[in-house]
Amino acid sequence: MDQANITRTNHVMWTMGTDFKYQYAHTWYKQMDKFIHYVNQDGRVNALYSTPSIYTDAKYATNESWPLKTDDFFPYADIVNAYWTGYFTSRPALKGYVRKMSGYYLAARQLEFFKGRSKASPNTDSLADALSLAQHHDAVSGTSKQHVANDYAKRLAIGYVEAEEVVGESLSCIAESASKGGCKGPTNKFQQCLLLNISYCPPSEVDLSKGKSLVVVVYNSLGWKREDVIRIPVINENVAVKDAGGKEIESQLLPLLNDSVGIRDYYSKAYLGMASNVTPKYWLAFTASLPPLGFNTYIISSSSSTASRAASTSSQVYDTKVSQNDTVEIGPGNLKLIYSGKGQLTQYINSRSLVKESVEQSYSYYAGDDGSKDKQASGAYIFRPNGTYSINAEGQDVFTVLRGPLLDEVHQRISSWIYQITRVYKGKEHAEVEFTVGPIPIEDGIGKEVVTKITTTVKNNKKFYTDSSGRDFIERVRDYRKDWELQVNQPIAGNYYPINLGLYMQDNSSEFSILVDRSVGGIKYC
Repeated sequence: MDQANITRTNHVMWTMGTDFKYQYAHTWYKQMDKFIHYVNQDGRVNALYSTPSIYTDAKYATNESWPLKTDDFFPYADIVNAYWTGYFTSRPALKGYVRKMSGYYLAARQLEFFKGRSKASPNTDSLADALSLAQHHDAVSGTSKQHVANDYAKRLAIGYVEAEEVVGESLSCIAESASKGGCKGPTNKFQQCLLLNISYCPPSEVDLSKGKSLVVVVYNSLGWKREDVIRIPVINENVAVKDAGGKEIESQLLPLLNDSVGIRDYYSKAYLGMASNVTPKYWLAFTASLPPLGFNTYIISSSSSTASRAASTSSQVYDTKVSQNDTVEIGPGNLKLIYSGKGQLTQYINSRSLVKESVEQSYSYYAGDDGSKDKQASGAYIFRPNGTYSINAEGQDVFTVLRGPLLDEVHQRISSWIYQITRVYKGKEHAEVEFTVGPIPIEDGIGKEVVTKITTTVKNNKKFYTDSSGRDFIERVRDYRKDWELQVNQPIAGNYYPINLGLYMQDNSSEFSILVDRSVGGIKYC
């Protein structure tokens, strides 16, 4: 009756159940049957089993006018210090894995269709099932227990293995049918590299000095033309890249630095169960041009040192220990990032759009509240910070620059457990930031929410915009909700929003945007 008094029309949805209740469904429904029976005997309320569609139809039939709500309910809190903004960042590795496998699944489904689906052959069903399970609100949100999170990842890995076979066979079939007039069983077998994020790709780590060539097939699953820089680890220095027509294309070698080698050795051993017997020396980068829903083939082979230097330029290594008082300009194209000699980002310049703005980046962490005062601790669901602490760069040798014709890279050792690579490409007008965080030290017994803080000169008057499930952008204003008067109890947690696609802020002259490769949390400080 209380809910009916604040609900339009005389139709009220009263939801039943909660987590784990239907493990004993027969008992639950037996009690609901009794509940409905006795409520209806009372006569004031007519209770019945219903569905969302039946409820909506009943509401629509009343011909009532309804208010329009264009915003959402974020950030949500059910009690004073319990803002449900912790899960925006919980288990970021799993979030990234789910998104990567989702994109891979869509590409695999396309290729499966091109080749022709067969129930007797490997298919994409296992990966589809694993991805659907991963959409559960305790899966991709990162709020499950650790052994459950491990199970989600395991299912995704099993699904990937089968889908990988589908992709390999389909690409072989398509590549061969283009020259033979039909696919009658491919003879070539393509291999894929899921672990490129740790610089591990056995198919590309072969010795090309003895006349061998490496064939790289790059597929574009999008409906428009793309040009992207492809990066694969190689062991040879004198290599050349040619397109399918035999024309040599510009490429670049970037040395594989010790930090990357350390990660590769550790995780490849964990993945294989034994140490890898080959360690690549370089990343080979080249630009791939791809048609919509199509592929291109590239041939990598050995080359004489003279020819190799013309096509593949080794990146220049810049060590800031030499001149810490100078500024360093990064970027071979229109976009330039300016760093101080100590490795601090200071400026963003775009010579095409004539943008020149100050920008800084730093790392810090929020200490998690242990709940000792009121039993409300920070956790997988709840974000409750208890102080903000800066993470400063350790030591002097923290800034290395790799230069080349296609891209420049800035490598920074932020701390013993944070490593960052910033890339600026010749043909792109945005900077790409890749960071490795962890294992986060917890020997002090304090949980830590690690954040990166970017400071600009954009005057946005507390306003910023975050995406709504990647489909639209919603205006956010610090410490303000337009539908009700907000009482701010947690000024940090109460202003964090989910970022699935990106966030931006703007003033009368410029806009600053950040796009993400997995769901994270974002806040505008001032």
